[in-house]
Amino acid sequence: MDDIVSGREKSEIVLIEDNIAQSGGPVLKSFLKSLSERVDKIHYFVFDPYPQKTLENIPSGCLNRIEIHDGFRDIGGWLDSSSISVNTDLVKYFDNLSGRHAKQVVAIVINSVSPLLLHRTVPYTCQTISRLARQIDTADVEQIVCLVHQDLHDNHEVAQLEHMCSTIIRIEPSAHPQFNFCTGILHKRVSGKIVRRLEHFNIRENYEVYDVTEVKMSCSKSSIKEESSIDPTANLTFNLSLTDEEKAARSQVKLPYMHDENRQDATLSKSVGEGKIFYQPDEADDFDDDDPDDDLDI
Repeated sequence: MDDIVSGREKSEIVLIEDNIAQSGGPVLKSFLKSLSERVDKIHYFVFDPYPQKTLENIPSGCLNRIEIHDGFRDIGGWLDSSSISVNTDLVKYFDNLSGRHAKQVVAIVINSVSPLLLHRTVPYTCQTISRLARQIDTADVEQIVCLVHQDLHDNHEVAQLEHMCSTIIRIEPSAHPQFNFCTGILHKRVSGKIVRRLEHFNIRENYEVYDVTEVKMSCSKSSIKEESSIDPTANLTFNLSLTDEEKAARSQVKLPYMHDENRQDATLSKSVGEGKIFYQPDEADDFDDDDPDDDLDI
């Protein structure tokens, strides 16, 4: 977790999934603080809460590099058509903005994409995020960080959003009292390797991540031996095993593809260059010893 937030582990698009039980706001602020130390400008698109509340306790030195784009004040575009809303083409809007910051390294943070998913289609939202990451020529986009409220959408919508992201961080309440956060992380490295981890961690008041502890999923050897020693045929209502007499009777059954004794003896005793043809009639064959053409005058 610390490597992804600090940027030591490269990730193009990061998706933070929270729910009503555990907010992802502190993790998002950790990314804001870290990105402000790594890029020239952060474009912060806010569609969910009031922008000022999301930046509380952020160091003043970091705030100077964060440019807020308030999409919450007029989220539906009813009051002012020129203001940003869920109907705004974010790629075109950002292209116009990045002209003022040409050749700068920038980051894009969206809080959150849930209003976009609710008011627009899921493919449109995924295409917008992908285009923001790869089709901006006027600036160098270092990273895109998105927050989504997982419990507002069905699994199919969230799965489509996860498919295009390089890092998925699922936030859950921690069961350990010494940790405030528990995250399930799926990270797709540049090399193609996929890393899955379950980690506990804490966040300081200045939104620095610390006390990161990985939870290892282990299975005891005794439980493995017990599972391997279980007989699957023990509690069946019918018998799958055979007695010695049944095995002997089965071995004496002549199957259709087996050689009969005459053919086998002839095959073993015939000399080189000599061949014989054996025909073994079936029981259903109807043979007539009389010549069927006997009444013809040829």
